[in-house]
Amino acid sequence: MGAAASAQSQMRQEHDPNAIFPWWVRYLAKGLGVVGGFVAVFFAILGFFTFDAGCIVAVLLQLVFGLLMVALEAPFCCMFVDFIEKIANFSESRGFWQKGLLYIALGLIPMVICFELNTFLGGALIIGSGAVYGFMALGK
Repeated sequence: MGAAASAQSQMRQEHDPNAIFPWWVRYLAKGLGVVGGFVAVFFAILGFFTFDAGCIVAVLLQLVFGLLMVALEAPFCCMFVDFIEKIANFSESRGFWQKGLLYIALGLIPMVICFELNTFLGGALIIGSGAVYGFMALGK
């Protein structure tokens, strides 16, 4: 019952007519995060075909960060993992500026370690999601 109650309260919060931002801005930020997480995982898997140790570390981090993005923005994709609900509730209780700062850092860290096309393409949408959350924090 805990998961159903939290999902119901999240739906009420998302469809609040008195919300500061329109529904499409919130869905844009979430959508960029989910798609960015899957794209980061895809390019991280492609990045394993390298011979540079620094780049292998970068794509390992990108793989973990991509899965974390999916867990934070779309916890229903990871329902089989028992602790995802706690992580999702913690994520939803954070402010927009905290999410934006975290997502920009998650996208930049693999790029700083190894700047290749796969780390750039994998981190770009994650950084984009962080930028949208940052603009939402500024607009508040």
